[in-house]
Amino acid sequence: MKNYLVFITFLFVVNQLPGQVSITFQLNTKDLREDRLFSYDSGDRVFIRGSFNDWKGTNYELIKSETSDIFSGEFTFENIGDTISYKFIIKKDQNRFFSETNPNPDNLDNGNRQLIIDEDDIVLSPTRFHYDEYFSFPVIFSEKKLKEDFQQFRSILETTHPALYDFTPKEVLDSIFDYNYELINSELDFSTFLILMSEVISKVGCGHTNVWVPREFWNVAPSKLFPLKLLITDNQTLVTGSFSNTQDIPVGSKILSINNQPMQLITKRLASLTPSDGLNRSYRLAWVSQYFSLNYAFTFGFFDNLNVEYLIPGNQQKSKKIIHPVSRKAFYQGKPDLSELSFKQIEETNTGVLTINTFGYYSEVDMFYSFIDSVFQEINKNEIKNLVLDLRGNSGGDPFCASYLWGYLESKPLPYFEEHYGEYDTLANPVPKPINNFKGELYTLIDGNGFSTTGHLCGLLKYHKVGTFIGSELGSTYTCTGDVKNFNLKNTGIILGTAVGRRYSTAVDDMNPRRGVMPDYPVELTQNDIIEGRDAVMEFAFSLIKSKR
Repeated sequence: MKNYLVFITFLFVVNQLPGQVSITFQLNTKDLREDRLFSYDSGDRVFIRGSFNDWKGTNYELIKSETSDIFSGEFTFENIGDTISYKFIIKKDQNRFFSETNPNPDNLDNGNRQLIIDEDDIVLSPTRFHYDEYFSFPVIFSEKKLKEDFQQFRSILETTHPALYDFTPKEVLDSIFDYNYELINSELDFSTFLILMSEVISKVGCGHTNVWVPREFWNVAPSKLFPLKLLITDNQTLVTGSFSNTQDIPVGSKILSINNQPMQLITKRLASLTPSDGLNRSYRLAWVSQYFSLNYAFTFGFFDNLNVEYLIPGNQQKSKKIIHPVSRKAFYQGKPDLSELSFKQIEETNTGVLTINTFGYYSEVDMFYSFIDSVFQEINKNEIKNLVLDLRGNSGGDPFCASYLWGYLESKPLPYFEEHYGEYDTLANPVPKPINNFKGELYTLIDGNGFSTTGHLCGLLKYHKVGTFIGSELGSTYTCTGDVKNFNLKNTGIILGTAVGRRYSTAVDDMNPRRGVMPDYPVELTQNDIIEGRDAVMEFAFSLIKSKR
């Protein structure tokens, strides 16, 4: 990308009142306007923020001259001390604010501009407005910057990841690193570079290692995401809802293609770029389903309209429709809140349903312990013989939480981890059985979203043949890495999250780390289940309980 330099002129006039100084700032936007990066007629505006207003707000606005591209503003400051730090801000449409990037590298205050007020009249020489690649879309980086970031990316993984070659041999992964690095032979757009790194990470076999998009990208990227909620399996892609106010395509419909590209190829490509433990496909498909709108945009583009081909339930005649994208805000608002921790008793079947959507109660471990104690106290008091443990969508969390639940389900005191792992040292010892240890029939519901600590617990249950598993292959198994640390790549600001600890394995033998815990009874949602809003997995569990009665 071409580096644009915009001249800024400062004129300082000191008031006669003691302790006050009047400063007039002037900004020339000519170069930005000529390069179509700034348009006053479209609503673009100029502000100043700094240490004098806590780097917030729009009170200090510069006004455009009637005859030129110069913006100016005169402001009076009181009690600002001997030094101020500041930078210029450009506000564009949709309340997007762009601040200067590192205009004064020598200033330890994040490279902001710095002014020492040491005389009554101060006139600074013209300076330049500094901004980076995240000023316009598409976001383009030079070959030099991308190669530097890719080398940093590779170095971080090779020096910090505890199990980099567990699933892909070093010589193979090295060749993938080298091949993708060689593809950086010119300037590239942001998405293309992100995909090059994702190609590498997806071969590592670690779901705790991923790349994340910096917020600066979303400041310029089009707010145009695929509007439908999807359920993606190996065999089909079904519509489960919409992120917009309208349901453009009926719930339960089968998507055949998007923009004339077969859905099967789209799914295959997105899954190939998704990291997972042991290269687990179930987790990849679950992730692609959850974040399809984002991943589709990064991989295939941000579109004004999307041409979708589909089959309406009960109709084998293909239909086509052009649908409109939704904003990123609408996408996140439409995602469900998966943080349920609940228990209820179904008296007619003498069954309890314990739902745990996360074990991430790191700062609330005592609360989790108390809840689990109360659940099994109630189970024991009411002589409940069947327990449905719903772990669907549980992305893991604190091993102390999962191991506490394990104590209530194990047949005898058994260890949780196979080795003594630092802060989890005690979990390599047999976990004590509480007084109200469960002795009835356990039915555990699982899916591809089950990850990390959830795999540990389910791996133990499966290995020791505790209960019955219903649903789809778990997205994880008895072993995974952990202790994630985030690194910012120097030039692009892309965030690399990688495991830096070690591999954590539960106390089992001869389980396959490449496959998730498998259900004893596989159950997948059908078109009718989605249309009717039925929870087929839960219903199957209750039908199994009734059949055994």
